[in-house]
Amino acid sequence: MPEATQLGEGFRGEEGRLGYLLTQAQHVFGTAMEAAVREAGDMSRAQFGTLSVVVREPGLSAADLARAVMLTPQAINLLVNGLEREGLVERRPHPTHGRILEIYPTPEGVRRLEATYPAVMALEDRIAAGLSARKLADLKKWLVDTAVELHLSSPDGGRKAR
Repeated sequence: MPEATQLGEGFRGEEGRLGYLLTQAQHVFGTAMEAAVREAGDMSRAQFGTLSVVVREPGLSAADLARAVMLTPQAINLLVNGLEREGLVERRPHPTHGRILEIYPTPEGVRRLEATYPAVMALEDRIAAGLSARKLADLKKWLVDTAVELHLSSPDGGRKAR
């Protein structure tokens, strides 16, 4: 019985397809990040990402938050419900639009996020180790440019969730 190709070999290696390699890197990073945020902050990667946005941009609606974290409205509602049950976020009525609820972090949410950030930063430092500041800046620019280009050239012309 043949063995599966290992990371760094064949189509998973430097000669592999770019899309596959991006997916592979995202998957391995996501798995490592999931473990790091679970251990450091007793939350999932999705909860960490959502809470990070809520702390940075308090007062977003669920629809705006879903676009910011690249999830569906249904998925963001499940995440926000869980974060709310844990006392990490709260919803408040919009001052002029009665049906819109704005999402804000609680002091406990901010504390938990701040306690978890060092583990995430250590993981990011680990993957950036060995890159010069210039190479890291070029890589970040390429990733942003790629995302923007693919988003704008999507069938909907970039009009849907960002």
